[in-house]
Amino acid sequence: MQDQDHSHVGSGNMFRDAWLDGAARAFFVSAYADHVEEGHSTDNELTDEEREERTSLPQPGGGGRWEDHAPETPPLAYALAGELWALLENLNSCSVYVLAESAALADRVREIDPEEFGSDLAMQAMGHGVSWFDDHARFDLKVPHMECGDCTFSSDTYATKE
Repeated sequence: MQDQDHSHVGSGNMFRDAWLDGAARAFFVSAYADHVEEGHSTDNELTDEEREERTSLPQPGGGGRWEDHAPETPPLAYALAGELWALLENLNSCSVYVLAESAALADRVREIDPEEFGSDLAMQAMGHGVSWFDDHARFDLKVPHMECGDCTFSSDTYATKE
């Protein structure tokens, strides 16, 4: 049997997979950035060794993007994305597909970028001040609040694999 990469198992639905990829990556990158930035602070309980370990992790320079430096998105981030999907459907009493259709209608386009939609809604759910509506027309949408931070993932998840 050949060694296979099972880090991302798709559902066979391109929209859902892309949406989950965007949301999962947003959850994980946000937590990774929190983890690294905590190492730059002295207002915490970290030891000098922990602080040095965190600050030595890959991170962007001025104007850089955390997405380009964070390790591969772990399975737990996909679980959080799935939870967000379910919460959105419950809160809005319709499917995420209907929400995407509403977003496309509001923008007067045939379809939206599902990865961007997932990412923006995850950032909005975490309360980061980023919203789908920053760059898109408004439509009726309720977004739940979800917690995701440094402690959401185990510290070994943040270590880069060589």
